[in-house]
Amino acid sequence: MPLNEPITPGVVDWTGENPGILLKDENGNFSAMALFFRVAWSPVGQGQVLLLLGSPDQVEGPPNAPNVILSDNPELTAFLKKHFISKLAAFANAPSFATLPEIGAHAVRSSGDPMSHRYTETIAGGPLTVELVWEGFEAPRALELSPHEVASGEQNMFSLLVPAHAAQIIVNGHVLPGKLGTRVQAGYETTTAFLYFSETWIIPPEGS
Repeated sequence: MPLNEPITPGVVDWTGENPGILLKDENGNFSAMALFFRVAWSPVGQGQVLLLLGSPDQVEGPPNAPNVILSDNPELTAFLKKHFISKLAAFANAPSFATLPEIGAHAVRSSGDPMSHRYTETIAGGPLTVELVWEGFEAPRALELSPHEVASGEQNMFSLLVPAHAAQIIVNGHVLPGKLGTRVQAGYETTTAFLYFSETWIIPPEGS
């Protein structure tokens, strides 16, 4: 039987993958944070963007501190920063966020399998090679979040979440310090290392 109306009305903002790793120091402050985007569709096209705050409390970027954006689509970087990343307090409030340099990414690849014990995203640009490594996976969970449950407060979000219990951020062979913490999403306690697959953000119709 054909559907007369879409199940989820609204405008697709962007869709793709959005894994991340957030590490904390002994005082519970973030010591290193990484978000990776592999976007299949957005208003400014496809692309891959890594946001790395390797020293969030420092303003400097490379070579003094590993605070950088690696991207193969500058328009996508600007779109994500304005409409998504700037609404994430942990990133937007970091001293390094406003002055992040952007370097063109010339190689991006994934390896491993989240159904096994290890999954890796490797992003290279300029003098930097960054490896994001996740291990110790839980079973996947299907999420359907409303605007009041997401950081932007504006979109519905659908995603497949695979939590990890071990993770590393490696920059030019150097493992950044820190350990994983816990976080709560939609009432579910999980870790600060996560794989988000099939992630889709939808702007609801006005008045809905």
